[in-house]
Amino acid sequence: MRQDFYDIELTDVKDFQEKSSYEACRFIGLDFTAVKVSQSKFLDCTFEECNLSNSSLVDTVLNGVSFYNCKLLGLHFEYANAFGFSCQFDNCLLKHASFYQMNLQNCKFLNCDLEGVEFTEVKAMGVSFEGSHLLSAHFERSDLSRADLTGVTELTLDPEFNSMKGAKIQFAQLPGLLVKYELNIQH
Repeated sequence: MRQDFYDIELTDVKDFQEKSSYEACRFIGLDFTAVKVSQSKFLDCTFEECNLSNSSLVDTVLNGVSFYNCKLLGLHFEYANAFGFSCQFDNCLLKHASFYQMNLQNCKFLNCDLEGVEFTEVKAMGVSFEGSHLLSAHFERSDLSRADLTGVTELTLDPEFNSMKGAKIQFAQLPGLLVKYELNIQH
């Protein structure tokens, strides 16, 4: 049974109602690994120190959602409802998540571990990846125009297969854009 919740704080996963709507709610320290979040709506919600690893996001609405210090391993965000998708990830573990073909223009990835994350064919114009770890993150046919890549580590992507006009990068990140040339760049 779908229910609507507004401005509540959940600290026990047993209080979560599947396939319900949550607006302006806070989820603190919850482990969703055995809970279905698919077909739920989250509007202007905050998740703090939660574990949603390997959860199904099929038809889940994520609009104005903030994740702080969360574990989000292996999530397929491309299965979430694309309409109004906007999230901020701050100091989150997103290893092996996927954003395939998503519009991420209303997202931020700040100081996150994005190891092995799939960013193929994403629209990430103006998106901040500031301070994030990008080991084996895959960018292909993605639009990273005006994206903020300052302070990222392990950046490897090919500017010939990604749009990067106006992207912010630091000198130390340039070798990650030249990997395919197998250059021995000295500092």
